[in-house]
Amino acid sequence: MFAYQHILVPVDFSPVSQRSIHRAKELASQYQARLTLLHVVEDIPLGVTAFGDVSAIYIAPDTQDKLIEAAHTQLADIANRMDLDQAVQLEVLNGYPNVAINSYAEDNQVDLIIVGHSAKHGFMGLLMGSTAETVTKHAKCDVLVMRVPETA
Repeated sequence: MFAYQHILVPVDFSPVSQRSIHRAKELASQYQARLTLLHVVEDIPLGVTAFGDVSAIYIAPDTQDKLIEAAHTQLADIANRMDLDQAVQLEVLNGYPNVAINSYAEDNQVDLIIVGHSAKHGFMGLLMGSTAETVTKHAKCDVLVMRVPETA
């Protein structure tokens, strides 16, 4: 039987993330696997330029440092609230979430990514680009997508 050794949970501080962390905690305990919570401080896309490149607003370095520090604090609070083992690893990166998540997974021998998907629809009911979908398409390891049921 295959046993996961390193489980990664991307965290955006939403209720979907908490559900993903809970499942990851169960699986990490079952497989005696390492658990990493990862938050990505996101670059904000402006749109498409004339030549097809995506522009982005890059956050000033001191502001980015504050966002990274705040994210570390929030991750530590979540780990504490959810009674995660002291060995849980907390990571904060900057960039585009789908790229950063898969890069981190490859660079750190992650063999399971547990990602939340809210299945929310955007403007005029169109499904917006999904980090969960992109991570799943490009991951080189198993991905468990945690979908949150819609409430009535």
